[in-house]
Amino acid sequence: MTVVHIVLWGGVGLIVFGVSVFVYVTESVNAEARRQDDVVSTSPILADQEGFLRAFGAVAGQHALPGNDVRIYQNGDEIFPPMLEAISSARDSVHFAMYVYDAGDIPDRFASAFAEAARRGIEVRVVLDRHGAKKIPPALVSHMRAAGCDVRWFRRAQWYDWEKYNRRTHRRLFIVDGQIGFTGGVGISDLWSGRGDSPTHWRDTHARIRGPAVGALQNAFVDTWNEATGQLPLGPRYFPPLEVAGPTAVCIVQSNPADATSAAQRSVAALVASSERSLRITNAYFLPTPPFVKALCAARARGVDVRVVMPGPYHNKPAVRRASRHTWGELVRGGVELYEHQRTMVHAKVIVADGCVSLVGSINFDPRSFALNAECAAVMYDETIARHLVETFDIDLEHSRRVTIEDLEALNIVDRLVDAAAYWIRGQL
Repeated sequence: MTVVHIVLWGGVGLIVFGVSVFVYVTESVNAEARRQDDVVSTSPILADQEGFLRAFGAVAGQHALPGNDVRIYQNGDEIFPPMLEAISSARDSVHFAMYVYDAGDIPDRFASAFAEAARRGIEVRVVLDRHGAKKIPPALVSHMRAAGCDVRWFRRAQWYDWEKYNRRTHRRLFIVDGQIGFTGGVGISDLWSGRGDSPTHWRDTHARIRGPAVGALQNAFVDTWNEATGQLPLGPRYFPPLEVAGPTAVCIVQSNPADATSAAQRSVAALVASSERSLRITNAYFLPTPPFVKALCAARARGVDVRVVMPGPYHNKPAVRRASRHTWGELVRGGVELYEHQRTMVHAKVIVADGCVSLVGSINFDPRSFALNAECAAVMYDETIARHLVETFDIDLEHSRRVTIEDLEALNIVDRLVDAAAYWIRGQL
């Protein structure tokens, strides 16, 4: 056998090995995503705040806490200024965990704000996901570290442990002095600047929280930091007493997928299954597993008005859009109203159930969020907040196109096969 033959057969062997690993991991993730709580017969938990506080803590694995002040921000022009202001007004500590951190003006401004805070003696911890933040310029990391910021990576890529690297932290966490917390869907990138009204200005939603629930956001950061560094920043400095700050009950969903169903998956399942009047879902990567497709159709069958806004022609992940489309026929025939946004990439992850309970965070409606990624979200019982989010949903609806059964029946056989193939590997999209 010649050297050429050895190299050729070696290459074939590597390809076969790689495909086998990919198929194994994909099927493993899909199997995890299929293991979930019953999303059809869950008892109603949204009728009153007291019942919500008792029940949702068991769903999320965290106590739901009353007494919070929550502000909802839409798009970069609203989201970034209060975050930067919080850094500049920090007195003791800044804890920041982020999935996406790119190059550009917004990333420069945040890096400079972190560096300035560190120079004036604030303890600054920054943890970045190695996959999501792969575009951050090394100079920005060096700039922050030189000023005294402790910047760490979450799970570097290692050839012998690819599956661990594949389990990312998708959380957006920002806690200042243990007293102010932010979470939502935004990334540190110029893509999120502006008002979410053009292809270069993405749509997103973020929340700022003051009050007892901030301690749970700090818990999620400590969990993320511990995984990245082995350290546990604890004590009253990071977990100060938190007084009542407002009227809103908040449950922080801190999700760490394992062999059982994740908190993210259970929380979304509970909102879908317990809704009695309406569901408004805005999601960047709407890729429901078969049980969730059935649960959404079952909600509609019992009289729930179910509407979903998702990205349209400006979707940043075309394969996800194709995989999602594989589920649309059953959903549309089941009465679920699906809408594709026509102005820009919709990156928000928001659910409003029965006009009283809202979820805002990093949780996508897909197997990766449910079975792979570490996620975080705030689930809030507050009719005023829910009303505001529904109003925003209705504005998005004005700039969206409804998916019809005629659209789906017009697809050719090639499109249908590609959609089905994309759905099969949904666990890795």
